[in-house]
Amino acid sequence: MRRSVVLLASSLALIPSVALANPYGVAFRMQAPPATTTTTTTTTTTAPAATPTPTTDPSLQPTSSKAPRSKELEEKPEEPPKVEPAPEPVAEPVAPPPKEPEKFNRHGFGIRGGITMIPTWAVRGYVQSLTNSLCRGDSIPKGKFGEGLTRVDGCNFYIGGEYIYRYSQHFDIVPSVGFQRIKAPDGLWLDDSEKSVNPVTQQLEPNLGAADYTQVNFSHVSLQVDFIGRGNLIKTPDFAWQLGGGGGIGLGIITGGGFYQTPLGNPPGSPSGNTCNSVADYSDFTKCTPHYQDQEANEVPDPGNGLTLGGVDTNPGRFAKCTTSSCNEADLNALGRQKGINLPVIPIVNLLVTTRFLIKDTFGINITGGWQTGFYFGGSLQYFFGAK
Repeated sequence: MRRSVVLLASSLALIPSVALANPYGVAFRMQAPPATTTTTTTTTTTAPAATPTPTTDPSLQPTSSKAPRSKELEEKPEEPPKVEPAPEPVAEPVAPPPKEPEKFNRHGFGIRGGITMIPTWAVRGYVQSLTNSLCRGDSIPKGKFGEGLTRVDGCNFYIGGEYIYRYSQHFDIVPSVGFQRIKAPDGLWLDDSEKSVNPVTQQLEPNLGAADYTQVNFSHVSLQVDFIGRGNLIKTPDFAWQLGGGGGIGLGIITGGGFYQTPLGNPPGSPSGNTCNSVADYSDFTKCTPHYQDQEANEVPDPGNGLTLGGVDTNPGRFAKCTTSSCNEADLNALGRQKGINLPVIPIVNLLVTTRFLIKDTFGINITGGWQTGFYFGGSLQYFFGAK
């Protein structure tokens, strides 16, 4: 028993020396299974194997670093350096070629024409009786349109030539020269203020004898320039439909007689004895005939025998010679005909709306309406040339 204890103590004392000599050996021995011991009735212990004497080689001193793993000791092949692909050249944006301005014909000539109408309602507020040219023969409109009209005849119109300068495709400057007929049929005009009390009915009635035989003729040659803006409703290479408007100014050189008036004379009547009892009778000058009115306020001298119908014996009432629709101008002068407006020129102000159909930028059909010395409606045919 004592011997076994001595051997065990000797083995424990030699373990540090062996560990210093061979560190791997210690680990190996510590992991090895213990020796098999047989126990009998008497305790028996197997003696440990003899250990070699440790050496003191300084190169075998332990270090604090762990030994590398076997895989880490293998040399890794060097990876080839990554080569970045060269950037593809970026093409610089090419500016589109400058757009050429669209060509169009800058100049043009045209022939224009249409009708002109002075609306009755624009004058009716100032007179009880008037005449007008409405392009409807001699028929008087019914209802309010015919109120105050005693005679209707003729048709006013305009005609002329024009030069078109297209400043752009949307703006025209249009000088023009033309003739415009502004004339009303001869008639008896009665101011709205000329009313008197009927002694029988005691009501205000037109003072028929205060009317004037009126002649209106403001026909003129027009010199004007219009400025017209246009926009395209439809635009193709071969066709354009344009809508626009504008205005113009100018002068009218009077070629007509102007404005003349001759007093009807009071009381109204006729050389044939026909009565003049109402405004409706004004339409017939053989019923309501201009004559000399003998009174102190009348500055017109007595025509005497200076009338077509003769002197005192044959024409005691001093009546002018008249038909249903007109009277002798020499007789009217003898009765004191006066010119109401004596202007050689009149100003022209033109306001218009227009639509034009343009074919291949060469032929134009222009439809125009507006106001110029009355309402007008007409058009023009145009030819364009001289591409920009």
